[in-house]
Amino acid sequence: MDAGKRFRIFGEGERTQVKGVLSINDFRDVGEVVVAGPDSPSLEIVEPKVVIDSREITEGGIFIALKGERTDGHTYIQTVFDDGASWAMVSREWYEAVGSPLPPSGKGFLVTSDPVAGLQRLSTIYRNSFALPVVAIGGSNGKTTTKEMVASVLGTGFRVTVSQGNRNNHLGVPLTLLQLRRDTGIAVVEVGINHPGEMALLAEIARPTHALLTNIGHEHLEFLLDLDGVAAAETELYDYVRRSGGIAFINNDDLRLRSAGAGLEGSPGYGTSENADNTCWAREIFVEQDGRLSFLLCSVTGSQKVMLNFTGKHNVINAVAAAAVGFHFGLSLPQICEGLERLAPAPGWKRLEVVDSFGLRILNDTYNANSDSMQQAIEALCDMPCGGNRVAVLGDMLELGAAGDVEHETIGRYLQQRPVDLLLTFGDKARLIGREAPGVWRGHFESRTQLLELLLALLHEDDVVLFKGSRGMKLEQIVESLITARTINR
Repeated sequence: MDAGKRFRIFGEGERTQVKGVLSINDFRDVGEVVVAGPDSPSLEIVEPKVVIDSREITEGGIFIALKGERTDGHTYIQTVFDDGASWAMVSREWYEAVGSPLPPSGKGFLVTSDPVAGLQRLSTIYRNSFALPVVAIGGSNGKTTTKEMVASVLGTGFRVTVSQGNRNNHLGVPLTLLQLRRDTGIAVVEVGINHPGEMALLAEIARPTHALLTNIGHEHLEFLLDLDGVAAAETELYDYVRRSGGIAFINNDDLRLRSAGAGLEGSPGYGTSENADNTCWAREIFVEQDGRLSFLLCSVTGSQKVMLNFTGKHNVINAVAAAAVGFHFGLSLPQICEGLERLAPAPGWKRLEVVDSFGLRILNDTYNANSDSMQQAIEALCDMPCGGNRVAVLGDMLELGAAGDVEHETIGRYLQQRPVDLLLTFGDKARLIGREAPGVWRGHFESRTQLLELLLALLHEDDVVLFKGSRGMKLEQIVESLITARTINR
């Protein structure tokens, strides 16, 4: 065939599944393969590098062109090819609209009706080439922290591939699976949902052999309605491993999870108390002077003190969950403790991140919020050693739907009963928190500038101040401004 003339590769024959490899047959299962010229791209890609952000493309990589609300990845096709991409997955709608073009020589198009579904299908094909444990971690609160703890524990004995950041949705899970490498021993994949049915989809994509749900809480009530709705949506992960013969790690402190996990044969339980159903548990939980947590990790094989680089007593159950996973995969108690103790929150963690600045201690918990995590953050503030005032700066909790008013009022009544000295609220609904805690409420703000000005006037050395709100409130901007200002009362 003459150079520059389009040709399509269809081919015959069975796909041969080779570990860590995507073949041209795999591409054919996803869509139509189009190449041009005598120099076709590699028809077998070992340990592929797949991205949805054109800025992340590397030599020989695969770019998935997605159409979003703000930008369309198809506008970057030429850019990613120029930057070294070998393949671009594109929508048939775009491809035909621009005249079914030839790709550059040595490059290829993978044309599919829906690139999102194509990405998901490709990742599942790739994941199926690996015969290895895949631990899926979901739940209402603490799943990212638990995911990091599990990966750190397993990392003492295995080569672990783990979800990066908060890549836990219908795009993040496939991208994580496509990061599996030939020397991966175990994969730890975070799965996050906010609508019914999403967990079933993520499970079908990831094909987990093991499941861990942290808890059932008041998350995304706008879409999941109530706790029963949350439980039904989250425990679809249990349903998957039950059908596939997998294992679940059951948080026996959570009654809904304990009930949903009943009958999952061979599934270890864990909790914060010693009982016959728990393979490991915690005792002697303390918040040290520097804010870090210590506790005695107990199991049927013995016990050992653990010092976490985290605060908030609710993180103990996350650590015990990670320990349960470690014990299941044959790690020793010293290995598990090593894995837990070596993990430290990365800069910008924003999940009860402790920042000591010019005599002030800041608890930056601005990543996200629902009523359960809000109460946990308030408890962490109250447990924190403090020589001055305990101050709470609370923003709106979003995606609560019709339950929004009640949930904010509940937080106000809860806070009124706790040893918090000052409360400032920010946003719209957060005003309801203040109205239920009149004894400590010092004002409501819709301007970050005005809130910062009052904080600079109110705060003193030795105070501890908590910032907590949903991601959309962007309270981290006030945290950054407060640290930068470096001028509070002495």
